[in-house]
Amino acid sequence: MLIDPRHLEQLAVIVENGTLQLAAKKIGTSQPALSRMIRTLEARIGMPLFERSTRPLTPTDIGFELSQQGQAVRSARLRAAEVIDLGAEGFAGVLKIGAPPFLCKSLMSEAIAGFLSARSNIRIDLIPDYHAGLMERIYLNQIDVIVGPSKFVDRGDSDLIVDLLFSDANVIVGRIAHPVISLPNPVTADFAEVIWVGHSERSILRTDMEDALRQMGVKSPRIAFQSESAGAVLALLRETDFMTVLPSYALRPDGSDGLSVAKMSLPKETQDVSMITLAQRAETKLVSDFKAHLRDRVSARFGNVLL
Repeated sequence: MLIDPRHLEQLAVIVENGTLQLAAKKIGTSQPALSRMIRTLEARIGMPLFERSTRPLTPTDIGFELSQQGQAVRSARLRAAEVIDLGAEGFAGVLKIGAPPFLCKSLMSEAIAGFLSARSNIRIDLIPDYHAGLMERIYLNQIDVIVGPSKFVDRGDSDLIVDLLFSDANVIVGRIAHPVISLPNPVTADFAEVIWVGHSERSILRTDMEDALRQMGVKSPRIAFQSESAGAVLALLRETDFMTVLPSYALRPDGSDGLSVAKMSLPKETQDVSMITLAQRAETKLVSDFKAHLRDRVSARFGNVLL
């Protein structure tokens, strides 16, 4: 049997207040209207809702139980309205962000932590993937925004909005005490015997690293390890004399990750890191707030490196 949830809410108010007069005033209706509602509901369920000739109104067992359900309906309605209001203000909902593994490991995790601290009612899903996978996901509406390198994104593509976040350069990385890291002016020969950590075939970094080493004159570099796990790569670098090529954003500026950069500039131009969204999808307050927060976080971390 289906019962109008509005009738249950009204019943709850009547039971709470004890008289039709007070209930009508609180609801903003009339006593006759509430009397008709009671008769309609009693006819529908085939049982009385109140004991007859009692003041204040005393609910029967079924009347009290239905009034409790009415309170639950009212609580759910008010909570739904609250969620809608919070969502409109950017303080509720789910935000799905896609980024390459090394960006997830460094900048994104720090930025998300700060964003969540002020928004306890939201959830963020951070999805690590590489360029092709991220682009597929955003077109399938599986993520709201991509944060990552945008050099392979067609700026003339009207389906995408590409907001430049910062420019970055790739660097040669090793542990702080690495013998090559300590050299003030390393040359190509210093890297000839280095054992390298490679990158996933799906990663832009793989091609960037191969191109940079070839242009440096490092022929047939020995690759001892490769992984799609940013954490595994960084851990291996800290524990060995292996080296790799990473974007500078992958390192902690204060050196607290135990890694450092070799004093050798790679023969490669800087790359843009952007926030990418679908033009056809209206940007929610949650997305726009996060993008603004991420800009502030990047500005605080990189300062004058920003374009």
